[in-house]
Amino acid sequence: MSASSTSPSGRRALIVGGGLTGCTVARELADSGWQVRVHESAALAGGLVRSATMGGVVYEPHGSHIFHTEDLEVWEYAQRFVPFNDYRHRVDIMIEGKLLNWPTLLSDIDKQSDSEQIRGELAQREGIDPSARAASSNFEEWCLELMGPTLYQRYIYPYTKKQWGREPRLLSASWAPRRVQLRRDNDPYLFPDPYQGWPDGNEGYTDLIEGLLDHPTIELVTGSTLDVATTAPAAADHDADLIVLTCPLDVFTGGDLGTLEWRGIWVQNVQIPYMEYAQGAMVVNYPGLDYPYIRIHETKHASRQQCQGTVLGIEFTGAPTRYYPVPLPANDELNRDYQELVRNRLGELTSARVEFAGRLANYTYIDMDDCIRQALDLTRSILVG
Repeated sequence: MSASSTSPSGRRALIVGGGLTGCTVARELADSGWQVRVHESAALAGGLVRSATMGGVVYEPHGSHIFHTEDLEVWEYAQRFVPFNDYRHRVDIMIEGKLLNWPTLLSDIDKQSDSEQIRGELAQREGIDPSARAASSNFEEWCLELMGPTLYQRYIYPYTKKQWGREPRLLSASWAPRRVQLRRDNDPYLFPDPYQGWPDGNEGYTDLIEGLLDHPTIELVTGSTLDVATTAPAAADHDADLIVLTCPLDVFTGGDLGTLEWRGIWVQNVQIPYMEYAQGAMVVNYPGLDYPYIRIHETKHASRQQCQGTVLGIEFTGAPTRYYPVPLPANDELNRDYQELVRNRLGELTSARVEFAGRLANYTYIDMDDCIRQALDLTRSILVG
């Protein structure tokens, strides 16, 4: 992408980080007449959502991403750049050697041992007010009040311990409603949102990223890692009125206030050339502590690609990567301190307005529709500010 043409508005923006949020901010500003330069540390833009191809099979090297939203504007916005199919996400989970559904379905209880005990525990909880559960002091307490100890120990406890590397009682209950459900209506699909799908182009989510950046006033600079010291001269070189940071702020500042805590994963992707599908769903969870991996992904269920072979992504936890912010109040406070530090330091070095956007800079777990919504809201506030 080249920024060879001149911005009619005369406004210029520098964006640090070329993931989905950064690319959406770039496109919205460019569509409003801004000259935009995006600095991305990797060789390609797109971050964790970028798709890849192995042996002719499109897959997701960083694990499954399902576009789902209640936000019609966001849904229509994404489809400006790539069409989506009507895929609805269903997840299997290995429980007592059987593949059952995730979220937990009442119809799966009779397939398990101690089914009468489980039904008794659920009956005791039917009258619990959801607002009371929301006031739970920690993640474990919230889950126990939802489903009781037997299902919790089978489905939730080992999976959570593997994913987060700590006891679930040490985690906040605030994010539990997004991650744990009990389906009394036996709906097998993971997301209830009315708008769901997977990119129907040739390159998966790569088509979305490339579409966002395909604008004459957007310039993408790859292999460029900026920090708090090098961003000011980069902004001066671009004559930027605005700096948008979508990068991890402890790395950006050299860790002056300490290291932000993240839980990372590593996905080993393997091509299986002789099978159409290798598992019954796009994602299969393996909560048991006896499994060294936590889940296995197979993108082909969502892409519906017609080709020989498939690709499996085997996901391991505990890698030194920044996937999930650890939901603890001290971590949230530290990131707010970093935002204040960055504003002050860049304020001393440049007159450009400084904003933060996305998962890394805001230290928050957000889905893809949240990335786009956050980018749309931010750019609108910039354009009227």
